[in-house]
Amino acid sequence: MKCVSYTRTIPWKNHKGELTIADQNQRIAEYLAEHKELNLQKRYSDRKNAENAGAAFDKMIDDGVERKFDCIIVASMYYCGPDFPAARQAIKETLYETGVNLIVLEEGLDTRTASRKEVEDYFEKKRCEMHAEIMFAWRKKQGAGFRLTNSVPFGYIRRNGESNMVKDEEVAPYLSEAFSRYASGQKMGDIAKWLNEQNVEPPMKHKKRIQGKPYEGEPDLWTSDNLRGLFRNPTYTGATANGSHQIIAENCHEPYMTKEQFYALPCNMRQGENKKSTRKKYKKPNPLAKRTICTCGRPLYWHKDKKTGEELFYCSYCRAHKENGKELKAPAASVYKKVIDAMERERREEEKMYSAIQQGAGRKAIEAVRADSSMQMKTILAELNMEQFRRVPLYECYMADEITEEQYHAEVLDYEEAHRKLNEQLTAIMENTTVWERALSLRNPWIQQMEQYKTPEALDRNFVKKYIEQVVVTFLGDRQAEISLTMKTQEWKQMLERIELEGTDDGTKE
Repeated sequence: MKCVSYTRTIPWKNHKGELTIADQNQRIAEYLAEHKELNLQKRYSDRKNAENAGAAFDKMIDDGVERKFDCIIVASMYYCGPDFPAARQAIKETLYETGVNLIVLEEGLDTRTASRKEVEDYFEKKRCEMHAEIMFAWRKKQGAGFRLTNSVPFGYIRRNGESNMVKDEEVAPYLSEAFSRYASGQKMGDIAKWLNEQNVEPPMKHKKRIQGKPYEGEPDLWTSDNLRGLFRNPTYTGATANGSHQIIAENCHEPYMTKEQFYALPCNMRQGENKKSTRKKYKKPNPLAKRTICTCGRPLYWHKDKKTGEELFYCSYCRAHKENGKELKAPAASVYKKVIDAMERERREEEKMYSAIQQGAGRKAIEAVRADSSMQMKTILAELNMEQFRRVPLYECYMADEITEEQYHAEVLDYEEAHRKLNEQLTAIMENTTVWERALSLRNPWIQQMEQYKTPEALDRNFVKKYIEQVVVTFLGDRQAEISLTMKTQEWKQMLERIELEGTDDGTKE
C-alpha cells in the first residue's frame, strides 16, 4: 500500500510534550518497520518559518484527491494540518470518503480497520477536546480578570496595548455622581434629566465618538432604561462579569463602588448572593434528560407539580390533544421504575447469550458467515484476475498500433475504475466478516457492556449516559404509560439474533 507521512513543527493547539519533526519522523519510521505492507512514497512537512505554513498540507490533500497514495501517516492528530477544522474537512470529509486512509500513531486510529462509526466517533471526540481546550483557556483568562471582548462598559476605556480597563476621566465624575444620587434615593428619571442638562453623551453616542465612528442611533438623550442597565452591571464594582451579569472574578480594575454599595442600590436589592443559592434548592436533575421522546416523535417535558410536588413527564403536543378527555401525563417515578425493569431484562438476556456462546452456539453462525464471505471473495478475486489479463493484450494492441493512444488511455481508465470497485467490494466483505466475528463472540460490545451492569436502586445521570440511548414513552391515559428502551449498543445485540439459542454445537439445549 502506497503511503505518505505528514509532519509539522508546531501543533494546532497546546499539546503536552511538543514533538519535533525529527521525533515525529522517528515514530513514523518505527511504525513502518513493523508494517511492511506500507510503502512510504513521500514525506510532507510544514515548518514554522515557512512563508506559507500550510503549503505542504495543501499539497498533500491535492495529491490525495488525485489518488497518488492510499494512506497518510501522522504521529499525532495534533500535528495534522494547520488547525483541526481544516484537518477534519480535508482528511475525513474529503480524502477518507474517496478511499484514502489515515493512521494516527499517538491516538491509535487506523481507518483501514476501523468502522465508519469508529472514525466518526474519533473525529467527534477530537472536536470536543478542542472545544473544551478553548473553553478552558477562555474561562481561565476570565477567572484571572481579563476582559475577552473588545467592548467596554460606559465609564471605562481600554488604552492601546492593555487588556484591562481604566476609568474614562471624561465621564467618570458624572457617572460617580449618578451612582451617588441613585443610592440616596433619587429616581432614575430625574438622574437622566440631570445628565442631559450637563450635556453628558449617552453610552452608545459616547462610544461611537471616542472610536471615531458616526453615530446614527437613538436615543440621543439619557433615559431610565440606559441608566438601569448601568446600575445593574456589577462591572462597576471592579469585577469581571459575563453576559448575564454573573461575577466571574473580582478586583480586576478600578471600581466606581464597593460590592456592598452595588447590592444596596434599589434595583439590585433582590439580586444578592442569596438568589443563586435559593434557585439551587429547587433544581433537581432529570436523569433521563434528552433521552425521552413520545411515540409521536416529540421530546418529553419533565416538571414538578406545584400542588402535589410530584414529578411528571408529558408531551406538549399530545397534552394539547387529549384522548377521551384524559390528560396524557405519566409520573416520573413509574417511568424510572420501568426503565430499571427493562435494564434488568437486558441483563438476564445477556447472561443467557453469554452462556450460549460459551457452549459454542456462535461457532456455526461464524462458520456460515466465513463460508459466505469466502464464496464472495473468490468470485471477486476471479474477476480481478480477469481484469489483469485484459490489460496485457490491450497494451500489446497499443504497441502494435492497432488502437490509438486515446483509445488505449480510455480503456486503461475503464480498467482502473473496474479494479478499484472490485477492491472496494473485497475490502467491504473483509470488514463485514470481522464485524460479524466480533458480534458472534464474547467480544461483542453489548455483552461486554452488560457484564459491567449492576441494577441500581435509582436512576442517575451517569448510569443513563453509559447504558441508555433513548426511551420511548407511550401514554395510555389515567397516568399510565409504557416504555421501549434503546441501548447504547443495541445494534450489536440485534446481530446476536443469528445465534440459535435452542441448542449448542453438540445438540444439547441450554
